[in-house]
Parts: sequence; structure tokens; C-alpha cells
Amino acid sequence: MVAALALAATGCVKQLPAAPMPAAVLPAVGAGPVSPGMGRLVIDVVDGPTPIQRVQLTATAKQDAAGRQSYALSEAPHLLCPASPCVLDLPPGNVMIGFPVLGDGNALESELVNVSAEPTVYRRTLSVYQDRTGALRTLGIVGTAVGGAAAVTGIVLLPIGLGKDSGGLTTAGSITLGAGAAVLAFGIWAIRRDAPTYRPGAANHFSF
Repeated sequence: MVAALALAATGCVKQLPAAPMPAAVLPAVGAGPVSPGMGRLVIDVVDGPTPIQRVQLTATAKQDAAGRQSYALSEAPHLLCPASPCVLDLPPGNVMIGFPVLGDGNALESELVNVSAEPTVYRRTLSVYQDRTGALRTLGIVGTAVGGAAAVTGIVLLPIGLGKDSGGLTTAGSITLGAGAAVLAFGIWAIRRDAPTYRPGAANHFSF
């Protein structure tokens, strides 16, 4: 239990309040008339020119040992336009759009966007991940490891000392458990205090 708590604290990411909704501003893009039967979606990113991905879900069939079949869903992104703002003429309906996360080059956030018969603009502020942790987080990781080990040792020694009416083991167990718990608590606090941060993005989808 102590080890699980320390591990959970080590992976902690502080979530900040979401970015404010972008203003309903039509980007300066030039485009011809919409093709018959198509809808027009203009995608703009507040943070500057950004590659836009289209994300398609693919289902892969698999069977368990009993022969029961299930499906695993996976996302397959492909480049929709190299840099925003971009004008897309697509069939009306829902489309999954992928946006990068600033500060995390491997992350892609998918948003379900509706393409309607009337032209619309989807403006987005990107999410931001920052990992500028330093010495406090390192000290916290060491503290959770050392404190967790000491607390476990105290948990083992204390009942033995009480059961055998051994003052030495009881004292050692009590001191080790108390000190370990204190160091563990400090370690968890330090990790959370100096944790990476994540600020969710925001979007505004409007007609023009």
C-alpha cells in the first residue's frame, strides 16, 4: 500500500484551469465556393500556425482463450493540413480532428467537430504541458522511497515487539514507523509541489 501511494505520487501531474475560450474571429483565408453537397470548416489555432491531423478510429478484432471475440479501438492520425488556418470542404457530419499538445511532442488531442451545411469556424487554443521540475521533485522521490521503506520496516517491527513484550523492538518499530511516515509525507508533498503541469485547451465553434 505504501509503495503504491509513493508510485502514484511520483506520476502526479497538476491540472491547471482550462484556457479561456478563443474569441469568435474569422481568420484571413481565401477560398472559392463550397462544392455541392459539402460543408465548409475553417480551422484556426490561436497559438499560431499548427499542423492539423484527421484522426480515424480503426477496430481490430481479437479473441480470448474461450473464443469470445472483442474489438480493440486505436487512433490512426494522418495530416489534414500542414499549417492552420486551413479551409476544409468535407461531407456534413462529425469528424475527429487531432491537435498537438504544446510541450509534449508525442501527444495528440482529438476533438469531435461537426461539419454542417453552413460554413463554420473552429478556433482552438492548444493544451500546454510543462515539465520544469527540479531539485525539490528529486528530493521528494528520494523521500518517498526512503520513507516508504522505513514505514514498512516499522509496521513489521512494531507488532513483533508488542507481541513478544520486547521494549527494544517496540521502541525501534515505533520510531522507525513514525520517522518513515513523516519522511514519506514530506516526499509526497515535495513531488506534488514540484509536479509537471497540464493546462487544457479550449475551443470556439461558430458560424460565419
